[in-house]
Amino acid sequence: MPGTSAGSHCYRHFYMGVSEPGPGVPVFTAMGYVDDQRILHYDSETQRQEPRGDWVQGAVSPDFWDTETWTLWDWQDRFESNLVTLRDRYNQTRGSHTLQFMYGCELHEDKSTGGYMQFGYDGGDFVSYDLGTRTWVAEITQAQVTQRRWNEDKALLQDARAYLEETCIAWLRQFLQHGEAAQQSKRPMAQVSDRPSRDGRTTLACWVHSFYPKNISVVWLRNGEAQPQKTSCSGVLPSGDGTFQTWATIEIDPSSDHDYTCSVEHVSLGAALRVAWDKGRAESTRMLAVGIVIGVVLPVVAVMGAAGYFRRRRGVGHRAVLHRAVPAHEALQSQAPERETQEREALESCRLVQGQDDTISGAELSSCNIPCILSLKGQVWSQG
Repeated sequence: MPGTSAGSHCYRHFYMGVSEPGPGVPVFTAMGYVDDQRILHYDSETQRQEPRGDWVQGAVSPDFWDTETWTLWDWQDRFESNLVTLRDRYNQTRGSHTLQFMYGCELHEDKSTGGYMQFGYDGGDFVSYDLGTRTWVAEITQAQVTQRRWNEDKALLQDARAYLEETCIAWLRQFLQHGEAAQQSKRPMAQVSDRPSRDGRTTLACWVHSFYPKNISVVWLRNGEAQPQKTSCSGVLPSGDGTFQTWATIEIDPSSDHDYTCSVEHVSLGAALRVAWDKGRAESTRMLAVGIVIGVVLPVVAVMGAAGYFRRRRGVGHRAVLHRAVPAHEALQSQAPERETQEREALESCRLVQGQDDTISGAELSSCNIPCILSLKGQVWSQG
């Protein structure tokens, strides 16, 4: 979970609507992140704004989720109608099309802030808000109508600026402070496994998981000596529950007499966590596998020998009958991996908090999650 530790932090949201949904791709999806932790999720299939991580529940008032759900129902309807408008504006008659909206703010270590709002269509930029000039900028000819209408609306320009410079930053600080209060350093757990690799070699894998904060060092040791050049690391990834995970692998000669150990260093540990590869257990597993193969192969060989004997005794005609009697094996097809749902993002309530301190009350939290940019929805995409 995020905290107020040194460094830059960000609060980001992503929305996506598609004109022709498919398996694993809903009509509309909205997601929110603090730093690299996903904290909010809504899609047109669940029809519900939901938290990601137990600590998020405590950062908002109980009626927050209902309020946000109702607001996102409206966003979903608007995205569907705006996709129709944009298809006409681009002179498109068929095919699947995508409308995206992303926005967020940043709080840097030197206390400076930044923010952005940007709409995209079919993967390309459409129109964006320039926080420096405090105006909307058309990224393509088809967006010029939208740019003109939005820049003529002075209240809308003020709302966008106030949200990015004030409300969004207040939200970010609120989440960071709550995350800091809720978090504890979580000790990593490590598991070691092995698998055959090319040319008779073996790959040892060390899965390190359930740790917080993110920074961690994982390396394989050979006879107690670190092997950083031979250790391959996957990078640190979020686990989805506020903790992190990573993998470290090394390729070895299984016939060697070397001892291999996975070594983990983390701020939550007083000393390095070390998990040794149990070579004896791995060899026992291989011997068991060989025994199983021998147990299966020998009866098959015996049956084949008997079949050959009877073929010699009874002639070719019986061989043909045996071929008809043996059922053909059906090929097993591995199922294709599930399509990854594209994660897009969530927004924040239509009420701006202005001129207040950084601590937002429960009532304000439930009403400030969708930015007042909502006022764009009804008029932004209309022709004119």
